Amino acid sequence: MNQDAGSERQIPLSALLTVNRALTAIHSAVGLRPTLEAIADGVTVATPYQDVAVTIAEEPNAAELRVIAVIGPPDAVALLLNTTCQRTALVEHISGGEAWGSLRFLPAAETAEGITTYRPEYEPLAGPDAWQPDYELVAPLYAPDGELIGMLSMDRPRDGRIPSAWVNDVVELFAEQAAIAILNARRHEQALRAMQTLEREKAELHSAFAEQRARETHLRHEARRDPLTGLANRVLLQERLQELLAAQTPVTVVFCDLDHFKQINDTHGHAIGDEVLRVTGRRLAQHFADADVVARIGGDEFVVVLSGVDQADPALLLQRVDQAFAGEPVYAGGLCLQVSSSLGLVREPDRPERRLAPGRRVEELLSRADREMYAHKRSRAAMSRLLTHVQTKKPAG
Repeated sequence: MNQDAGSERQIPLSALLTVNRALTAIHSAVGLRPTLEAIADGVTVATPYQDVAVTIAEEPNAAELRVIAVIGPPDAVALLLNTTCQRTALVEHISGGEAWGSLRFLPAAETAEGITTYRPEYEPLAGPDAWQPDYELVAPLYAPDGELIGMLSMDRPRDGRIPSAWVNDVVELFAEQAAIAILNARRHEQALRAMQTLEREKAELHSAFAEQRARETHLRHEARRDPLTGLANRVLLQERLQELLAAQTPVTVVFCDLDHFKQINDTHGHAIGDEVLRVTGRRLAQHFADADVVARIGGDEFVVVLSGVDQADPALLLQRVDQAFAGEPVYAGGLCLQVSSSLGLVREPDRPERRLAPGRRVEELLSRADREMYAHKRSRAAMSRLLTHVQTKKPAG
């Protein structure tokens, strides 16, 4: 069938205006699916064809193509939408038609294997120009490099007759513009996927970085904490003291050593001793929530650091520490243990003329507090021996 012979090819002005509006909608669409839907809708608006399907390759040179947009009866949409075909089958399907310019007219019911085709059921008009139910018009869609990127499939003209030749010109124009719009939409989708991939990788990198930071923070925290009591250890104590001294902040350091702790360990075992240390650390932390640092620096030795010029009187401060230890017994393993401590207190600066570096001052400060504590322990031991001697001495007679 030579559809061009004797046919008027001049496109009506009204048709050109409709085509222009349809193409504007196509090129204004954002995204692949909206673009294809605009193409299918534009064909039905600007040409007599009522049923339109758009089949495309979603990726460059993809072996499989998909029907993404369909306009027509519900059963046609249900049958065709999202069906796929191989590129080789689509090429065979197109090549089997009669050339109407760049279009292909398929007059027979047979289709290439792997191609899903909808055949409407209706009684055709009489006459040689009647459109038959087996007819189909297809417009191959090509990229500038020759890649077959898809196909427009059209059926059922509204008046039931083969359209005038100018309609083919409109369809060819649509096919050219549709190919450009599809390529642009496909690039948009590729760019969007690439951006999403970058965002996902960025989020994963950020998450990995945050996890690494959290691990490092946890490790730094663990490296500065006593594992038994959860208090600061010697490393954190020294760091905090050095910061305070470098800032010339007045500090008070109280050194605490449990009395007779070795006897508790030897008599009741290390599990009981560990529980005594945990309870002691917890009580110190509770009694000195306002302290800069409460630390266990080894064995049964604890240190409390307070900063500021408005600190309490040393005697009252020592009393607070003593209450944390001896305020109530320690219950551990079914035992009731009375725990006391020897204390040493020093303040800095108590000798303003000294100009040691903060690190040296920290060591000197802790050493002074340690000496004060041992002096207190020796004094208490001497007093205890004296009282024992007085109590056990028999009167003369």
